[in-house]
Amino acid sequence: MKTIDPENVPLKELIERGTEFHGHLGPFLVLGIRMGILALRELGSSGHKEIESTVKTGTTPPISCLVDGIQISTGCTMGKGNITTVDLGRAEATFFAGGEGLTLKVKDRLMEEIGSGNYSSLEDFAWEVSERRDEELFDRI
Repeated sequence: MKTIDPENVPLKELIERGTEFHGHLGPFLVLGIRMGILALRELGSSGHKEIESTVKTGTTPPISCLVDGIQISTGCTMGKGNITTVDLGRAEATFFAGGEGLTLKVKDRLMEEIGSGNYSSLEDFAWEVSERRDEELFDRI
C-alpha cells in the first residue's frame, strides 16, 4: 500500500501535483496541502487508508479548494470514502488516525489577508503562503 512520509514529503512537488489536479494554484489549495501534511505528522499517519478527514468548507470555491489540497497531501479520497465535506463555509478540517483526532483551522488573520486581495497575483501569494510556518497558518481547535 502506498504511504506518505510527512517529514520528507516534497512540498513543491505536492503543490505542483495539486495544481495540475485542481486546475490552478491558489492559497486554499496550498493551505489544504499544508494542513494535510501537518495532520499526518501530528497523528503519526502514513496517509491513504490510514487517515480520515472531515472538511468544513462546503463545496463553494474558493474556500472549498482546501478539499483538493487535503486529498493531494493525505491520500484521502471521495472514492475511498475517507474524506467528507460539511457545508459550514469554514477553512477548517478534522482529521482522525490511530484513534486520535486533530482539528485545524486557518487563522482568522490569514483569512482576512486572502480576502483583501492585497497581493500582486494569486499564484505568487500562494507560493508565499507555502513558505510560512505552521504556527502562522493554523490554529489547533
